[in-house]
Amino acid sequence: MSVKKIILIITCILSLTSFAKADLNISLTKYLDENDLDKGLTQIYLLKRCSAVYAYASGIVLKLDAVSSKNFIEISNNLLFKAVELKVIEEEKKLEEAQEEAEKNRKELFGNYIADGKKNWDKNKSHFKGSYIAEDMAICSKLTEDN
Repeated sequence: MSVKKIILIITCILSLTSFAKADLNISLTKYLDENDLDKGLTQIYLLKRCSAVYAYASGIVLKLDAVSSKNFIEISNNLLFKAVELKVIEEEKKLEEAQEEAEKNRKELFGNYIADGKKNWDKNKSHFKGSYIAEDMAICSKLTEDN
């Protein structure tokens, strides 16, 4: 998928967010506390979540910093690719099937970040600060800093 298509999708989804009372995603901190990071399924989920949060961050910074936005999309796509690779290995799925499933999962998680980010914006005028999204970005940045 091209960067322009991803940016268009991000822009469309950002404009179509809805309100909900509770966060749609649990924080990655809580997820990792409750799941074994040595398990392949946990690693796959973490990679998909990080892919989604980087896609979300890309959409947020797009108008202010196109270069950072593009870098975030590249990181997002690399993380999703790693999730697909691991899924093929762990579950012996066909590559195409794993890709479709991972893209669908990321889209759902991304939508959750958009909705929760909008609620956080309405609460304190920040998409990240004071929310689990900021914590998720911190965890995911540690995951990507070694690469």
